[in-house]
Amino acid sequence: MSKVKPKEETTPDPVVKRLDAIIRLIIETNKLNEDEKLNEGDAARYLNSVGLSPTEIAKILGKKSRTGVSEYLYGKNKENETSAQDAKQEGKQ
Repeated sequence: MSKVKPKEETTPDPVVKRLDAIIRLIIETNKLNEDEKLNEGDAARYLNSVGLSPTEIAKILGKKSRTGVSEYLYGKNKENETSAQDAKQEGKQ
């Protein structure tokens, strides 16, 4: 008798990824207090956490390109550098 092996999923179905993203957003929205709102930055990070690409996230959030959401996913380099320099200067004083 031969056992039937379950079919391994090599590439995730794009529809499944989108459904996972919707479910994640619903869950996170329900966790918020009544006076809080889900902002675009949080939404972008949640969508990224379920495997959507920056291009897909931009399309969902109504941005023109992936660069419109990159600041949410990767931070602003200039601000991070400035904050690091300010912290160093405060430490010297």
